Amino acid sequence: MISGRTALYGVMGHPVAHSLSPAMQNAAFAAAGLDAAYLPLPVEPERLFEAIRGAHAMGFQGLNVTVPHKRRAAEIALGLDPVARVTGAVNTLRRVPDGYEGFNTDAPATLALLEAAGLRPGMRALVVGAGGAARAGTWALLKAGAAVRVAGRRPEAAAELCQALAGAFPGARAGPVSLDEAAAEAERCEVVVNATTVGLPGPAAGRALPPFRFRPGQVAVDYVYGDTAFARAAAAAGAALVTGEQILVRQGALAFSLWTGRPAPEAAMTAALRGAAGGERR
Repeated sequence: MISGRTALYGVMGHPVAHSLSPAMQNAAFAAAGLDAAYLPLPVEPERLFEAIRGAHAMGFQGLNVTVPHKRRAAEIALGLDPVARVTGAVNTLRRVPDGYEGFNTDAPATLALLEAAGLRPGMRALVVGAGGAARAGTWALLKAGAAVRVAGRRPEAAAELCQALAGAFPGARAGPVSLDEAAAEAERCEVVVNATTVGLPGPAAGRALPPFRFRPGQVAVDYVYGDTAFARAAAAAGAALVTGEQILVRQGALAFSLWTGRPAPEAAMTAALRGAAGGERR
């Protein structure tokens, strides 16, 4: 039960009603014995600044931000952790007296999962997308020493992403590739990352990814969770799949620890996701 002593947290997005983060984080607070609640907070893009200010005024202790707010949240945050500063994207906000400081937990979560899936220095990787998730994925790949190509609907955004992130890693190899070339590029790569919103409800619902042909030995990463066409194709071909659910739990665990100073109960978080309604996505 929420009372006047309950610590409030939430996730801001547009759309956000489908988000599984509330189920996951509320399960984490319960497992840790904390009097806290985590709420979905629908916020239109043009109202993010006033929404974040309002959340601070109402006493929210921490926030997540998801599509399409990650780049704008980095501009609004009072300070950035080193990963958020490099990526230019924030998905976690932690309360300070005058506002919120910004963190990127997507990128280190992705790095840990990629390394567990077999990512090694020198591998070739393709990232599809040029938004906040693509920046997290590209950071993780470059940090691990991979050579990265980025394909986006807007070629200028993909080129800017590569230039901005490669500059943070001496000797890094990153460059744009057109969407028309993405399927052929993926066949030359050991890692393929879907960092688009294809598979989410809303404006991306009618779009499709390039016709990727996966193979055993590849690593496929899907930032969208649920039963996506990308994930089905990768699993059917025998590729090692890093799912959106895995990323959600790992980045959420890092956010939980930033907010509370405690280790996250990842088993409870994973169980909450498994128990949530099937077919929903972050």
